[in-house]
Amino acid sequence: MIQPLLAYIGPGAGVALLSSFLVVLTTMVLVVFSLLLLPFRLLWRAIRRKKRLKPWVRRLIIVGVDGQDPKLTERFMKEGKLPHFSKLAEMGCYRRLRTTFPALSPTAWSSFATGTDPAKHNIFDFLTRDPRTYLPLLSSAHIGDVERFLKIGRYRIPLRKPELRLLRKSKPTWTILGEHEVWSTVLRVPITFPPERFHGAQLSAMCTPDLLGSQGTFLLYTTRPADKRFKEGGIRVPLRGDGDRFQTSVKGPENAFLEGKPPLEAPMSIELDRAARRARVRLDGTAVELAEKKLSDWVTLSFRAAWSPRWATTSRCT
Repeated sequence: MIQPLLAYIGPGAGVALLSSFLVVLTTMVLVVFSLLLLPFRLLWRAIRRKKRLKPWVRRLIIVGVDGQDPKLTERFMKEGKLPHFSKLAEMGCYRRLRTTFPALSPTAWSSFATGTDPAKHNIFDFLTRDPRTYLPLLSSAHIGDVERFLKIGRYRIPLRKPELRLLRKSKPTWTILGEHEVWSTVLRVPITFPPERFHGAQLSAMCTPDLLGSQGTFLLYTTRPADKRFKEGGIRVPLRGDGDRFQTSVKGPENAFLEGKPPLEAPMSIELDRAARRARVRLDGTAVELAEKKLSDWVTLSFRAAWSPRWATTSRCT
C-alpha cells in the first residue's frame, strides 16, 4: 500500500503575488487618474494666472559698483575720464543715492536687494557675535556641521547634509519678480549665499565661503624662516627641497569622511629658474609658469575624499 505524502504549502507565495498585483493595479489607476485630471489642472492654472501687464521696458540691467565714491565719480566725469558714465547720465538720469547706516557693503547691498533697512533685513556688518560665547560669526549665513556619522573602520559616512541657511531677512526684489513670472539673472551680488529658490539664475559673491570655510585664506609658500618682523597672514607653508626643486602640496578642505578630519591635499612641485627670475609650478598635473609680481591664469584643482567623487576648485598663483 502506497502511503500518501503530506506537505504544507503556505499562503506566502499567493499573498506575495496578490499584493504585487494590487500595487501594480493601484499604480496604473493613479497614472490614468492623473492623466485624466491634467487638462483640468492646466485649465485651472491658466484661470488663476494673473494677467501680465505690458512692461515699460523689455529688459532692465542694473550694474552695481561696490565702494564707488560719488564725489570722485562726478569729478572724473567732468574731467572726461569716465566717458561711458557721462553718456549713461546724459541718456537717462543721474542722482545720488543715500547709503545705509552703517555704511558697510553687506548692509548696503542687503538694503539694495530687499528695499528695507537693516532693522528688517538683519544685516548690520560682515560679522555678528554668538550670544552664548561672544565669539564672532559670519552675519550673512549659517554653515552647520554634520554631527551624526556611520563609522566603518576609519571611515565616517555622514547621515545628513550640513545645514546651510541665509540669515538675511526680507524678500529680495528678484524673488518678488519671480512670483509674477519675471525672470531675473543675479550675478555676483553680495549676501546671496546660499542661493535662494526663485524664478531665475544666481551666482553668489561676497561672503561666500571658500573651501576652507573662511572668507578667502591664501597659502604662502616660502623658504624664508619665520620671523616676527614679517606679518605674512594666510597659511604659511615652509619649503624644503633639493636646491631649486621643491615637493609640497596644496591643502584643501577637511576630509570629513576620515576620522580626525585631516585636510585633503593636491600634489605640487616647484622648480626655480633664478637666472630668469621665474618659477615652474606643476599643480595637480597642470604646468604653470610664474613671473615676478604677476598672477597666473586660473588653475583647476581636484581633491579626492576617500571613495567619494573628486571635489574641484580653481586657484591662482603669484
